[in-house]
Amino acid sequence: MTAITHVYNYTVRIPHYKDPQHDVSWRNHVEINHSSEIALARITKWHRDSGQPAFETQGFMVRKAENEDAYFAVQSDRLKSDGHALVTFKVFTDEAVPEVNPKEIIEHLIEDYRGRLDRG
Repeated sequence: MTAITHVYNYTVRIPHYKDPQHDVSWRNHVEINHSSEIALARITKWHRDSGQPAFETQGFMVRKAENEDAYFAVQSDRLKSDGHALVTFKVFTDEAVPEVNPKEIIEHLIEDYRGRLDRG
C-alpha cells in the first residue's frame, strides 16, 4: 500500500465585480495549494454533507453543495512513480453571475491537474 504523495486542492471563486481596465474572469481566481489538512477537511465535510450529484465529466463525479453556492469533487490517482495523488476541486458560484458554467470550470481544472501529474 502506498501513501498519498501529492495533494492538489483547487478553489475557484466567481468574481461578481466589474473592472473596465482588466479582464475579470474566474480564470483569474483559481487558487491551488498542496495542504493535506485542507484536503482532509474537505473530504470530511463532503462525507458528512455530500450534496446532490450535478454532473460527471472525465471520470469525476461533481456534486452541488446543499448549504452553500458551490460545486465540488474529489479523486485519487495512482502515479507512475508508485505514489498516489489526491485532488479536490471546489468552485464557489455566485447568483449575480448566472452565465458561469461549473462544468466548463471543472473541466479546465481537470486539464490543469492532469498536466501537473504528467510533468511529475
